[in-house]
Amino acid sequence: MNESRFQRYPLNVVGKFYINAQCTDCDLCRECAPNNIRRDDRSGYSYVFKQPTNPDEVAAVEKGVAGCPTEGVSNDGDQFDWAKTPIYDWNALYKKQGNDIHFEIRAPLIKEKTNRPWWKIWQAR
Repeated sequence: MNESRFQRYPLNVVGKFYINAQCTDCDLCRECAPNNIRRDDRSGYSYVFKQPTNPDEVAAVEKGVAGCPTEGVSNDGDQFDWAKTPIYDWNALYKKQGNDIHFEIRAPLIKEKTNRPWWKIWQAR
């Protein structure tokens, strides 16, 4: 299983669709679904600011999922508990890079440097 799905960007709203750490700021998802996906200009990552609420919006976001060249747009967010599933510690990453970007993260974090697979980290909780 791909651990990058747990590296979802902190500005994503809870729900089925989200943007993860594979985002390369190509703008495709924002072009496909401007009513649901925006860019965080501080970091260059896209994020889902509003989950789709009608068939047209769902189709637009799904087009972004299908067309994303890096699999940075995902549609499996309903398969885990957003308040409990571990996610990547974006604050530690930005702090190391000397940035002042900070996010309120309310989910348990995956440790950045570990030799254990994510599922063993999750089982240990």
